[in-house]
Amino acid sequence: MVKQSDIQNYGADVRDLDTSAFEMIEMLHLRSKIHQYFHELSDDEKNEVTRYDLILISNAQAFYEKMKTIYDFHHSKQAEDEWWWHLQKIVQAFNARNFTISFGQLKGDLMVKTV
Repeated sequence: MVKQSDIQNYGADVRDLDTSAFEMIEMLHLRSKIHQYFHELSDDEKNEVTRYDLILISNAQAFYEKMKTIYDFHHSKQAEDEWWWHLQKIVQAFNARNFTISFGQLKGDLMVKTV
């Protein structure tokens, strides 16, 4: 199934800090694709995506440092609910310990709010 394949690929990507910045950008595009159909996933699939999101958040500094050489996160046009396109905010908030992680709605996608 395509959705499960996307989830597995996303999971492999968030665990690979040695990949190129270009491949990391592709990972963010893949996460946006998953975001579009997140509501259609089973509870187990949603939990799996959330686990991978938490890995991305915990490694946000490393991903940001590598990707900022080819992508300007400060001028990202992506919606705030696609927080993975705003890694500079995640890194700043994480370092300041000034963020919240929640779910958009019951069984919804993970949301990261920075202050």
